[in-house]
Amino acid sequence: MSIGSMIRWLLAWGAALVVVWSFFEVGLRLWREHDPSDHRTKLVIMQWGDASEEQIVESLKNQYEKEHPDIKIERIHANDFDPKLKTMMAAGTPPDLFYLESDNVADFASQHLIADLDPLIAAMPDGQQWLNGYYPVLLNAFRFDGHAIGNGPHYGIPKDFTTMLMYVNCDLFKKAGIAIPYGGWTWDEFFEDCKKISKLPPDAGGRDYGAVFNAWPGMIQSLMRCYGGDLFDGIDFTHVTIDSPAGIKALSMIQQARFVDESIYHSTGPQSGSYGEQLFYTGKVAILGPVGRWQTPHFRGVGQNDEGITSFNWDVVPLPHAQKAAVNIATVAWTMSAATKHPKEAMELLRFLAGARGQEVVAQGGMAIPSLKAVAESPAFLSGKPAHSQIFLDEVKDSYNPVFPADPEFSQYMGDDISACLDLNQETPKEAAEKFTADWSHEMASPLKTKQYPPMRWTPIVAAAALAIVGAVGSVWFFSRRQKLGALDKKMERIGWLFVSPWVIGFLGLTVGPMVLSLLMSMTRWTAMTPMVTAQFVGADNYKEIATYDFQDHIKPALLVTGYYAALSVPIGQLAALAVAMLMNSRARGITLFRTIYYIPTLVGGVTMAAIWLWLLNPTYGLINHILGPIAAKMGTTPPDWIGSDAARWAVPAMVMMSLWTVGGGMLTYLAALKNVPFSLFDAARIAGARAARQFFAVTIPMISPLIFFNLIMAIIGSFQVFAQVFVMTGGGPNNATLFYVIYLYRQAFQFHNMGYASALAWVLFLLVLILTGIVIRGSRSWVYYEGLKA
Repeated sequence: MSIGSMIRWLLAWGAALVVVWSFFEVGLRLWREHDPSDHRTKLVIMQWGDASEEQIVESLKNQYEKEHPDIKIERIHANDFDPKLKTMMAAGTPPDLFYLESDNVADFASQHLIADLDPLIAAMPDGQQWLNGYYPVLLNAFRFDGHAIGNGPHYGIPKDFTTMLMYVNCDLFKKAGIAIPYGGWTWDEFFEDCKKISKLPPDAGGRDYGAVFNAWPGMIQSLMRCYGGDLFDGIDFTHVTIDSPAGIKALSMIQQARFVDESIYHSTGPQSGSYGEQLFYTGKVAILGPVGRWQTPHFRGVGQNDEGITSFNWDVVPLPHAQKAAVNIATVAWTMSAATKHPKEAMELLRFLAGARGQEVVAQGGMAIPSLKAVAESPAFLSGKPAHSQIFLDEVKDSYNPVFPADPEFSQYMGDDISACLDLNQETPKEAAEKFTADWSHEMASPLKTKQYPPMRWTPIVAAAALAIVGAVGSVWFFSRRQKLGALDKKMERIGWLFVSPWVIGFLGLTVGPMVLSLLMSMTRWTAMTPMVTAQFVGADNYKEIATYDFQDHIKPALLVTGYYAALSVPIGQLAALAVAMLMNSRARGITLFRTIYYIPTLVGGVTMAAIWLWLLNPTYGLINHILGPIAAKMGTTPPDWIGSDAARWAVPAMVMMSLWTVGGGMLTYLAALKNVPFSLFDAARIAGARAARQFFAVTIPMISPLIFFNLIMAIIGSFQVFAQVFVMTGGGPNNATLFYVIYLYRQAFQFHNMGYASALAWVLFLLVLILTGIVIRGSRSWVYYEGLKA
């Protein structure tokens, strides 16, 4: 055996051993997880939270296992809680117990993903007495009768909650000569106090602001309720009333304070909320709210590397009122999966996790208000700062559960439409309210939401797929048998198939298979949170929705944003890459170092790059605006708020500018092409009298045109697939200024749970890119030169 053959065999055996070991390791791990000698009942719980909350749940888990040796608990902590939970549900392996926000009760219960706890509670000797220990308004937040929250079975037991109120800087109130409203105040008094504080003379740290106001949908609803209105008329959520006098007044008050009085601090962009909180932390804002108890640990300084607020005295005051008081609450419960195999054991663990032991620890840390009345009204919660923690409990009498539609589209559409008024000041309150009302009515009237569809018939599809696979394998075997091959040829053929088989299997299983499944799913209505057998067959209705009903409101704007980005990024990016490659093609000393410097940014991941550019594009302290500031001042203007208030004009150019940061990848391929251009051609051009510019267009461009053609196609494909940077930086906002097509596809798939519709969107994108690629290939015949071949 030759040395070459020996090396090939060693490599082949090494690869085989790696594959076998991989499967063995996975199998061993599964065996350890499902040790047949371990007869304990296994329960899986899932949570989110910071390190302190994680430690609390871990200690409760260990304590319960110690007291119940027949129970084994696996605890999962997930920062990406929602995607992970939905993935586990879709796979049919949800955790037995998990955190549930009150906003998701209707959505999960209507899909039968969470268990009705009432039969299990009724089986307890002291079940009703146990429930009586919780605040009724919290229990009602996790009851659902199929139509509305607040009635029907219990689907969760609250572990903690918070009422919404205002954190205040007592020193700024005193400086402005205003009494701190511990006994309550009206919204008119709130806005007047903000104006007084904002007129205080600035100091070395800058001006003071009256407040940072969180205009979330729940806060707008609370403000409307104070003036006798509400977001919806009735419990079916079809008739939006934000365009009522109460809604217009609520929006007008916020817009007036932000943009006319300038008494409330306001900034746009992805970091606006955290920056406003930071201003309160540094003492430049008098009021922060409406907000919940979760700010207390940060202000106390109990977190790791958290010094807390020491430069001024802070406290809490009630939420303002008008015709009546209306305080919304935020609460989280432990809930049970409807698919749990051990409901009785899971219910006992749920009772323990939602019990007094863990709630006392949470109360002492200040993270939330205990849901058990006895713990909430004890020193465990009331001691320490803020001095008036009792206000959190006093607000419970005026509290309500913010009830919104189960449709995830609601929060997204309301945020998009109202931001044009409250964030960008581009529309009046009436215009924004009427737009949201029209958009929501349009959404609720969608044929995909109103029509009834039959179940998808998977049995004939699976049978057809199996027949196709058998037919393909049989055809390959049949035609291979028809060829008369010698022993050596047969051996080489077997070896060839052996080496190519991993790629073939991967291509069929991980590319062709998912594409076919995606095509099938594009003809269904499926949430991706339940098994695929629950999908409903809609035929071509998803594609009809794209082409007609949804086109004007979402598809067309997404295509315009994507097309605008492609029109800018493709030519600018290719020209920049070629220009840098020309520079790097010189023989200057140290040129290798410069090539490396230009290439390194391409190794930075999309999320990391987005985080860097969030800082660079920040309108307050970003490096880019710091450089542009003096230049803009000489022109009598200011640098743009790239992805904030000026996003409609500047967000896409900012994304294009960010894409140039990774120009090194294209530079490298162009540099390789430039190195392959024969010097004899340049010599001939110089003899003919051609100058440098003429040589570039007559020699260089034709010789590297195949690579220009390749890079052009890849750039077009890439420009239509922009996602990671936009998702991290803007999420498609503000006001859909960066709603790229793939961002909208992601929303439909993973935020709105319309996986069938998202699959149809993906196929439309595939066909669109295919057409554009075909046009470029067709047009390349006139300008791409292949040496030795006809153009």
